[in-house]
Amino acid sequence: MVKESTIRLMTRLANEHQAVNLSQGFTDESAIYEMVWGAISASLGGTDEGIARLEGTTLKDVLDQNGGNMDHLLKMKLKDVLKSLQNSKDAYNQYCYPFGLVDLRNAIADYTNRFRGFRPDPETEITVVLGATEGLFTSLRAICNPGDELIVMQPYHEMYPAQAEILGLEAKYITLLENKEKGIWELDLAELEGTIGSKTKVLILNTPHNPTGKVFTRDEMNAIADICKKHDIIVITDEIYEHILYDGREHVCMSAIDGMKDRTFVVNAISKTGNATGWRVGWIISPPEYTTRVRALHDTMVIQSPTPLQKGVVNLLGLDDGFYKSMPDAYARKREVLTESLRNIGFKVTPPEGAYYLFADYTDVPALKGMSPMDAATFLIKEVGVATVPGDNFYAIGNSGDSYLRFAFCRSIESLEEAARRFAKLK
Repeated sequence: MVKESTIRLMTRLANEHQAVNLSQGFTDESAIYEMVWGAISASLGGTDEGIARLEGTTLKDVLDQNGGNMDHLLKMKLKDVLKSLQNSKDAYNQYCYPFGLVDLRNAIADYTNRFRGFRPDPETEITVVLGATEGLFTSLRAICNPGDELIVMQPYHEMYPAQAEILGLEAKYITLLENKEKGIWELDLAELEGTIGSKTKVLILNTPHNPTGKVFTRDEMNAIADICKKHDIIVITDEIYEHILYDGREHVCMSAIDGMKDRTFVVNAISKTGNATGWRVGWIISPPEYTTRVRALHDTMVIQSPTPLQKGVVNLLGLDDGFYKSMPDAYARKREVLTESLRNIGFKVTPPEGAYYLFADYTDVPALKGMSPMDAATFLIKEVGVATVPGDNFYAIGNSGDSYLRFAFCRSIESLEEAARRFAKLK
């Protein structure tokens, strides 16, 4: 029976106890403005002509439109000023094609070509979906039938096995292991190949990885690709942290590896890149033979992602390379603050290579010794005022998760510094 999300539960407990929320992976900082403006201009402008008009509107234009009375304009509420700019004709607060606006699908194709080196066909390979969670669900249903098997690497995002259960699929697990001496998380390729059976259809691959922060190297990706080609396995890649990379590491897209484009579903979204987890705009890049089925499933379940938000995402994907290249810098500073504060109280931490989580071993923290992961997480919320997620939430088999807690460092630096001050109580 599918259970309630533990991650969402920890957020509610954080709110109840006024804890700094380092449990759920969303920020407390503003969304990227150009993206937000794109949605606002689409909502108010209503049409392409209306958007263009808003883009060129000056304060003098607004003054003239409101009778030229400056004193009157200065006393107007911003809400009423914006209402005066709203187009009476509208296309962008309405339905669009369920599989996404043409200009967004073209923007996704150009963006993919710019960063991944191949350009998927907007008409036959790209479907705009309601965030990466729906993207994964739709992809699994398009590929698999009840009774089929998929392989999941644990620790995993809790949605992977939950969705498999809803769809009547059997999840088989392989385990990433922390090598504390080398400071890395390792995949046993022999374990991967040995887990494949006659009913195995799919491998879910998340890189950069949540919760460990592992970034799979090109050699590892090539080795995984060889196994999947050998055994006729389709790969669904979750690439939502693709731009959050540290210390010069490279994100490798499985679809760009020789022989893998026709057996890879790329699932992505703007939740992390745009600082907007609530927008729910994502996409699937699928082999053409599956796209009609993907689109039919998506249309039946949710119809579409919100039209004006899609317009905002066009703006985001069109930002210059500098925006994307600078993204890890702020996260690197946050990673440093949280890592140092955790180590100071006894946590053992392998610094993440990507994404924005610390999967930290708490077994040497005096105040937490002997506690289960849930008890340790509850103690930190109620007694320290910092929310985290119990590590066993990310495992289905074995006891590897029993010594870990997951911390998200995507919050503001002020929030992380406050968390550090609260952790100091445990020294």
